[in-house]
Amino acid sequence: MDLDGFDPRYLVTLDELYHPHWAARKRRRIGWLRDVVERVWPHGPPARLIQVTGTNGKGTVSHFLEQGLRGSGRAGSWTGPHVFDYAERFHLDGEQASRAEISAVYRERLIPIQDAFCERNPGESLSFAELGILLALHLFERHGLRWGVMEVGAGGRYTPLMALPMAACVVTNVGHDHPKTLGTELWQRALEKAGVARPGVPLFTAAEGDALGYVTRAAEAEGARVHAIDDAAASRLELPAELLDGLPRFQRRNLALACAVISTLDPTRERGELLAAMRARLTGRFWQPAPNVLVDVAHNAEKIAGLAESLRAAYPGRPLRLIVGLTRSRDVVETFTPLRPLARRVVVTSASYAGQDPSAMAARLREVFPEVAVEPAPRRAYELERAALAPGELLVVTGSAYMIDLALNPNPYIQHTNASFGRRGPSLA
Repeated sequence: MDLDGFDPRYLVTLDELYHPHWAARKRRRIGWLRDVVERVWPHGPPARLIQVTGTNGKGTVSHFLEQGLRGSGRAGSWTGPHVFDYAERFHLDGEQASRAEISAVYRERLIPIQDAFCERNPGESLSFAELGILLALHLFERHGLRWGVMEVGAGGRYTPLMALPMAACVVTNVGHDHPKTLGTELWQRALEKAGVARPGVPLFTAAEGDALGYVTRAAEAEGARVHAIDDAAASRLELPAELLDGLPRFQRRNLALACAVISTLDPTRERGELLAAMRARLTGRFWQPAPNVLVDVAHNAEKIAGLAESLRAAYPGRPLRLIVGLTRSRDVVETFTPLRPLARRVVVTSASYAGQDPSAMAARLREVFPEVAVEPAPRRAYELERAALAPGELLVVTGSAYMIDLALNPNPYIQHTNASFGRRGPSLA
């Protein structure tokens, strides 16, 4: 890879000159949120913060960090998307935030902040993401947390989290998601994600190949100290047998990445104790809600490839049925092809938010899979396929979090509210 012509600061300058209104809007919103945070917390945020971005593994690394940091003080996290309940986004010292506390903080703190913001900025309001950040900070404060892990939704350079000071930044990796907003070229996406870098703040990454070169140069151009984690670092973890058993390569790298961050922030931590603390299980991530059923939120080719690797390790030779659904314009064949050697049947269903047409998806998937059916209703698809499982078969539900919500959410009121996201107009997410 030739990096001679890759000048990160100049490329960002060109991008903003070519898209001045968009860039000005992004910078203005970051400035607005910074002003709000400084008004509420004039001496700085209530916890030391760690920002996590990347194409895949953000949620897993965030929860590894939260679990591991609890040995260095109380820790929490703000992640997304949620699968069933908005409260899943907030973890406080190992526990999910309660609905009652979220409602109380929103009513007592966020509504006055929003009203004051609207008075200062007529015609504007704080966005869905900005309110989520403020809610997380208030929860961290209420629970006396020392550490707060904050997950980027997509990208990095222009995320609202750039309004906050960070103790460390993480770029898990750089893949192929969001080409319309982050760029069609690998270097563009790396430039966006590495844009979370701050002067003098350590940045950790498990990016590989060309992506690592782009991330390193872009982060160093912002004055960050880059720590790259590779397979050799993962092999040096000396994982306990109960953690090592069935742990695929990408998860070992996620563990190594989280360990590197924590060991840098708190060098006194003992490695074995640190690894033992990292036993996070995320709702919707390689999760077994019922016998012979596995659920995994995986909506791009890299995540599906990781799912396939995990399935081979955990269920070698076991025949699979798939229920899948996707949002937006993701290529359905490219996304699900890694599961072709494992699955004998695929049922395509709907996703509530920006979902792709199941019949059109099925037509494409018939190019790859031998048996493809359509059931537009996710819950019915789940019930039918689970009832039809033969002895030894495993039902895997994967793709969009919105589809998984429709198929499995136990609370019909929250499920309906999730599915109607955006019905009152744009959220400025």
